[in-house]
Amino acid sequence: MDDARKERDYRRLDFDDIARSALPKNSTLRDLVDKRTKEISPRLDDILVKRSQDPATPALVRQAANLCREWLRGELTPNNGPRNEKVIYPAHAALIRCIADHLDPELAAASDTDKAKRVLLPYASDMKPTGSDERIRIDGALHSCANASSSDNKLRPEYRDIVLVAEAKWYREQDEAYAQLIRYTRQVYANQPNRRFAWGVTICATLVRVVLFENDRMVSSKDMDVTTSTGIAAYVKFIVSLCFCEEHQLGYDPSMTWCSENKYWIIKCPGRTPDNDDEQSATYYARDLVFVADHLFGRHTRGFYASADPELVDQPDTFIKDAWPHAERGSEDTSRNELAILQDIVQQLEKRGIDTKGYVRPVRGGTVRLDDNHDDDTDIVLDPVVGDIEAAHPRMGTIAENDETNASTLPAELAAGRGKDDEACAIDDSSRVEVIPYRVHRRLALKPIGKPLYALSSPYELIIVLADAMTAHSKILNLCGYLHRDISTNNILAIEVDGRVRGVLIDFDCAIKVGSQRRVRAERTGTPSFMSINNLRNSSVERSELDDWESLLYVVCWLGVHGVSEEEQSSYQAFIEGKYKTDKDFKPPLYAWENGSFEEVADSKERWAEV
Repeated sequence: MDDARKERDYRRLDFDDIARSALPKNSTLRDLVDKRTKEISPRLDDILVKRSQDPATPALVRQAANLCREWLRGELTPNNGPRNEKVIYPAHAALIRCIADHLDPELAAASDTDKAKRVLLPYASDMKPTGSDERIRIDGALHSCANASSSDNKLRPEYRDIVLVAEAKWYREQDEAYAQLIRYTRQVYANQPNRRFAWGVTICATLVRVVLFENDRMVSSKDMDVTTSTGIAAYVKFIVSLCFCEEHQLGYDPSMTWCSENKYWIIKCPGRTPDNDDEQSATYYARDLVFVADHLFGRHTRGFYASADPELVDQPDTFIKDAWPHAERGSEDTSRNELAILQDIVQQLEKRGIDTKGYVRPVRGGTVRLDDNHDDDTDIVLDPVVGDIEAAHPRMGTIAENDETNASTLPAELAAGRGKDDEACAIDDSSRVEVIPYRVHRRLALKPIGKPLYALSSPYELIIVLADAMTAHSKILNLCGYLHRDISTNNILAIEVDGRVRGVLIDFDCAIKVGSQRRVRAERTGTPSFMSINNLRNSSVERSELDDWESLLYVVCWLGVHGVSEEEQSSYQAFIEGKYKTDKDFKPPLYAWENGSFEEVADSKERWAEV
């Protein structure tokens, strides 16, 4: 667990006032949050007493109200057994329900400017949510409803609907609470394509902490002791803030919405095109998510097969890529802008008379906008506290700087937080110190549509696809001067051109313009499972195309172990699950590639090379 604490501390920032990011931007609504908090906090005991003594109230609700009173007084008695924190679940749920019930009349009676936008309600506690790829229970979660009285208070959580996950521990096991929260929040990202960032809560006995997960860090508040007037008021204010704030402050993307009637996503794509720099967005429609952001940290790259015509949503012709790449704050430099890179590549190849059917082409794209005045970026996510966080953690260093010194083996719950495409930071100036690396939210509409490697029908097609992709890699480097730097299983797709299968290279977020020597300054970038050993060790040797060709070898190794087709991958997964049932200490063949530190992945690859 010591290694786990290192990784947790490395990703975590402690900042007392992170809950301020949930406060409404509108000053009138902020005043209402303060007003409602002052109405609720001092009266909680009276509200709970009334609820516990009301004969019309269901017995379980009366019992929960009594448990909540004991919890807020610090008198709650744990269960005898291995999960004695279970008494906290109904106590916390009763508190949330009190807040919702108080705000509910606002929804029905108040003016539009005075009422809450939503209420948050608890699910039935300690259940396995649907949508998970793990058989794990959560301690508690909150979902959003228009009002408290009309809600059916869903019995079983669904990750696609969860606004916030809560993890409880009876003793002050804060590290373990963080680890579990990381594990659960990964599932929230995987099930919510429109999730930009996520909130979470840890409860250790009577101490509550609010956690905000952004792309590179988990930012945690100080302890809020619910047995004190100050602590309970702070936590109530946070929950009330979530009921009054805008949707994007909950972590949702207003430019991507689900149409439940037609069962498709409605996605706004920024308006910059190869022929036009205007900012008029276009609307696309997509049924399913093709690439899932099933990890906690990184670019959160997602992909959709889409159509600009809702009537043709089942005949998509466009690939929508949504990601959070690194950028230089306030810079107009386009050298790290994927849209500009792809436009330049296609233009240069066409000038040389090269057929670009086997190359990805941008239709439109740019930075996602929350509204007419704000681009979506790290500063918006952490507004208004990003400057205060920087000031509170002087010279902490970038993630890229700290990867080497904080290398550690991750237990399952932390490994799940990283994800196979959680790329290393790649920042132009390695001497620059950023507490929170700056990212922008970008979306591209691309053609042609490609199929993932697992859709191939034979090893022969795989060879053709890989060969085509690396041929394109060489032409892009030799003729256009761009080095890809992120060869992986996700970034090589299969397409059909003139009736035959071809390979296409995608995802140029990590690509960089190179000079005549075709080498770039040493910096760690790419997908850890497929990085070259030189790259993983963050050596001082300049990077070149040889690092990308080495990455291709690891792609082949990966496919050889996990399988290419869906059937082969399912068979491999069933084998692994069977081994886990009989041997808890079993480690899959490429376990270190998926879960290890950079140094451990490099060591593992060196051992494989020696076999």
